[in-house]
Order: sequence, then C-alpha cells, then structure tokens
Amino acid sequence: MKSNSCEGPGNTSLLRASVVISSVDSEHAFRPDQIQQQIAIKLRSSALTLLLLFFLVGPFLGQSAINPPAPKSDSLDDSLRHSEGKEIHIFYIHGIGSDGPSDYDSLALRSSICVYLKDCTSPAGTPIGQWDYADQDQFRPDATVPELEYMDEPVWKSADEWRAAAPYAIHFQLARANGQKLYVDELNWWPLTFSLKCRQIIASDAPFVAPSKARIETCSRLEPNLAVPQRFKSYDWITPEDAARMVHLPSRGARANRALKTGLMDWGFSDAVLALGPLRSYVLDGIRQLILKSQADSRAAAVSDPTRQPVDQEFIIVSHSLGSYLIFSALDVNQTTSKTTTIQQSGNTFDHVLERTSMVFFFANQLRLLELASLDGPTDRNFATHLESWGKLRCDYLKSKPGAAQGCQLPRITALNDPSDLLTWTVPNLPGVEVENYTVKNSTRWFWIIENPTKAHNNYARDKRAIKDMLQSHSAAKK
Repeated sequence: MKSNSCEGPGNTSLLRASVVISSVDSEHAFRPDQIQQQIAIKLRSSALTLLLLFFLVGPFLGQSAINPPAPKSDSLDDSLRHSEGKEIHIFYIHGIGSDGPSDYDSLALRSSICVYLKDCTSPAGTPIGQWDYADQDQFRPDATVPELEYMDEPVWKSADEWRAAAPYAIHFQLARANGQKLYVDELNWWPLTFSLKCRQIIASDAPFVAPSKARIETCSRLEPNLAVPQRFKSYDWITPEDAARMVHLPSRGARANRALKTGLMDWGFSDAVLALGPLRSYVLDGIRQLILKSQADSRAAAVSDPTRQPVDQEFIIVSHSLGSYLIFSALDVNQTTSKTTTIQQSGNTFDHVLERTSMVFFFANQLRLLELASLDGPTDRNFATHLESWGKLRCDYLKSKPGAAQGCQLPRITALNDPSDLLTWTVPNLPGVEVENYTVKNSTRWFWIIENPTKAHNNYARDKRAIKDMLQSHSAAKK
C-alpha cells in the first residue's frame, strides 16, 4: 500500500489504517446499480425464508427480551484519539458467502466509518495503487497447478484457472478534512473457493433444487485484470453457455427451503467446510502473503519519503464471520506451521503484528462451532492456542517498553453478535485475552417473531448501532 505523509498544522505523524476486508472489487463496489442489485437479491432471498422460519419460532414467543450489553472500557475510538504518534493499522477480513467482486461489505464498512468520523473528504475513500495478489511460492504466475481433486475431477484444470484463484488485497485511502488519513486494506481469500462452489455446488443444485440466478451470474463472469498481467478480477467457472441453460431450469424445491439451501448452505456454509479441509493451507498461505505485502508497502512508503520519521505501530483486527477463525490461524506462525519459502524469509513479521495488536472486533463468529473439529489439544488448528500466543506476545511486548510495569493489560476481543443471526455464537472466556460479547440488533424484529436472517448476519458493517458500538469510546458514551 503506497501512502504519503500527512500534511497540515498539528499533524506530527501519519495515522495510517489498513483494514483487511471482504472481497470487494473497487470498481464494481462503487457502482450504484451493482450495489442495489446485490441488496435486492439478498432481500428477495431472505424474504422467502420467512415462511419456513415462522414455523420454527412459535414455541419461543414467550421468551424475555435480551439484557442490554455491558459497557466497554476500550474502543477503536480511544486508539484513534490517543494514537500517541503511532501508526494504526486495522486489518479487516471477510467471512463466508462473499459475493466476490460485486460484494459490497467493504464499501458498507468504509462508508459507516466515514459517517461516524464526519470529516472524510469522500463518502467511502478512494482506491489507491493496483490490486496486490498473492504471487509467491505456489501462487507464482508460473507455478504448477495444485493436484487437488474433487471426486476424481481436478479442482483447477488449467494455469489460468489457478491464477484466477489467487487471493488479493485492495487498498483504499480515507482522506479527512480535520484528521489524519486512514488507509483501508482488504484481504480477499474467496477466489480460492469459487471453482468448487460454482461447479460442484451451485451448478449441481440448479437442476436438482432450483437455479440460483444471482450465483450463476457471479460464477460465469469473466473479467481479466488489465492492470495486473495474468490475473483476473472475475472468472467464468461456469461457462456462459452453461449459465444461459441453467437459469431457465425449473424450480423443484419448496420456495422457502430452496432459498435457505442455495443461499445459506450452498453459498455460505460450504466456505466453512472448505476452511477445515485441505484447502485450508492455501487460504492461510494466501492471507499471510497479503499481510506481508501490506507490511512491505508500508516500509516502501517510508523509504520513498526520507523526511518521514520512524513511528511505532499498533494494529486492530476487524473480521466478519469465518474471517475471525482464519486471520488468527494465519498470524500465529509457530513451530507446528508448515512454512513455505516466503514464510521462512518473513522473519518475525507476524509476531510483530500480533504483539502490537491491542484490540480485535468480531462481526459474528463461528469459533464455538469450528472448534468442534479441534479436540486434540494445542495444535495449529486450535483457535485457543492462537489466542494464547497473541496474549503472551502482547504482554511481553508491553513489559519490554521503557518504564513499563510488571503486569500488562490483556488484549481485548469484542464480539458483536446478533442473537437472531443463525451463524454466530458467543466467544468463550479464554486464557491470555479479555473477551467481551456485545449484543446488537442488525435488523427489525417483526412482532418479536422473526428477524431477516440475511440482514442479521450481513448487516454488522451497515448497522449504525454496531458501528457506534465499535467506534465510540466508553467515556464518550457516558456523556
């Protein structure tokens, strides 16, 4: 990520935020017609689920209202207002069910941040630089295509398909009229999942359940990235000819059931299954390479500006859904981690990020569910192990600072959870970290019977209350 030092009276350092987010095509994301189309698609799909869910919630009508959340003692706002000369990087990573290059979650988050700050010079920032692709080791443009198979069929059938599966980062700048610039980085790992989801799940369910026209369109769009040779913004995993045939197939499943099947299971939960299987190592390595690229861009900016003074760095992680599980698995590089050449040459970069990460915000999470697959104690697949490593690195770092006390403030996880979200669980208390589960409401609860399930899971970045909970300091909230 390329950046320039801040100018203007009172600015003594560059406040820099890098947010690692959901897959968002910077060009597509700003097109109103694309955004409205995606919103309309999700709303129509969600509305169809109401009929089914009405039959499921009847026995619970007598339950009492949810207790209000406990106040927070720490927030992103505190770090922004009291940076003490630090560069603040916010890593944001997407979760399950990304809509690929037409997903609008990144735009929603950046817009919400600017609405809260009130002084952004553009409503959601502007893209800077080219897309950064994972391009080392097995992601090199000339690398051998992995020999993974699905029921005796290769997952990627050509060099172009494998190049189209490379994770990538997009960089945005949020310039401010009265404050220091923020830099937003997205880490997009969704390209690795599309070959399997599009060909094996969406295509097979089209004649069996119903054609999901929105997903078929996403899976059949070919768009090379003209600015980055041999890379793609979107790939036609389903050929245009097959897509044209599929969309005209008759629907066979019951309307509400097929909406849940094609949306929640086919497009969403399949990502969680893939993240626990052999594809996991590719996803984690792709994320690691993009983190290293972000760090390299930061160092390059310092070299290109000789007047820029070295500053300390602080990191904040904001993740959605499955991204919570993946980002810590990627950052905790230890003796059990399978190390590629790039990781071996990275030195202590990942420890550097973890020890300087003071806060983490989860927009929904599946930690309790996914940890059911990690019952074998401290391993590279055990999330509690990753959090303990974070807590220890953070504490050792704080105690190493001049004049530091013997004790240290534990790093914080704030989990924002909508109780009506079908795909979130509370985060359990864990050693070495401070955990706060914060209840939010992402959509209207109709007669206390139903809340739109898609909005309940997707609207953390759009819901003003959730953004306020994340950004507003405890002291400001009490005024």
